[in-house]
Amino acid sequence: MEEGKAGDVILISIGYDYSINGADDTNRIKFFCDRCEDFLNFITDDLMPYMGEQYNIDFGDSTFFGHSLGGTFAHYAVFNSDRYENQPFKNYIIGSPAFWSPGFLPYTEGDEFKDEYGYFDRNDSLDKNVFICGGADEDPVYEEYYGENESTLEGIASLMKRLEEHGVTTAESKLYPDSEHYQFIPEMLVEMLEKYYPAEKMK
Repeated sequence: MEEGKAGDVILISIGYDYSINGADDTNRIKFFCDRCEDFLNFITDDLMPYMGEQYNIDFGDSTFFGHSLGGTFAHYAVFNSDRYENQPFKNYIIGSPAFWSPGFLPYTEGDEFKDEYGYFDRNDSLDKNVFICGGADEDPVYEEYYGENESTLEGIASLMKRLEEHGVTTAESKLYPDSEHYQFIPEMLVEMLEKYYPAEKMK
């Protein structure tokens, strides 16, 4: 933004209370998995309308980003967005979705995430932009947890294949070279800022 490569945007980060250890899987599972519906309700119907009252936000061009367990939540968010009258996001970034996580798998019933939570049973098409990404070298990092489940990169490939089979043309994926689970995030965010919010578009 300072270099004029992207327009001015508002970045909103949802964090934990200082009394909560955000690195503890128990806490992350609570919000991203066990209470994902409550969390999405809060973001969709409370947080974003409040932000709209405070700032001039173009909800038709806003972006939602989640990574790792947050990536599984971003996947949940986009494919349950049709259940809401309020539509505060046009773009969704699903970063390194940990569909294999021991905390995530018990939450899903019958691998419903592999059916995109029934989104295409309820809708004929997807009117959101979806960017699915990960680090090209990240799979070995959590190999001990995969078991019979797909690794992160296999999960990304499978998700893209399913979306293509549903005729989705607004989804793309990218694996960032020389990156494990999270090193690619700064490069990816800069890239997406320039893609979604180019300076000339924001004037």
